[in-house]
Amino acid sequence: MSVEKQQNNTDKRLENLKPRWKKGESGNPNGRPKGVQSIPDILRKIGDEEGTVDGLNKLEVVLRKVFGFAVEGKSWAVQFIADRTEGRSVERIQTQEVKDELIIE
Repeated sequence: MSVEKQQNNTDKRLENLKPRWKKGESGNPNGRPKGVQSIPDILRKIGDEEGTVDGLNKLEVVLRKVFGFAVEGKSWAVQFIADRTEGRSVERIQTQEVKDELIIE
């Protein structure tokens, strides 16, 4: 690749790093429209509704079902319960850069 092409590619990459708006200016000036709920808000609202004649809310009914699956040995249900009671374990990923050299004799 020629030096001119490399410089052109570098210029394009640097251009992509520049923000699209000026300092102090929001990238989303209007924000989320008023009255629009997020998915977690809607799910919490539905979960608080009555779910059965036992007086349990829908969230309790679902969690009892998940617990039943865990007792049956479903690994995803066991993992789900463990993640929410014990907390998720921290995953550590170690990376190493390897440079290959081509030696032509």
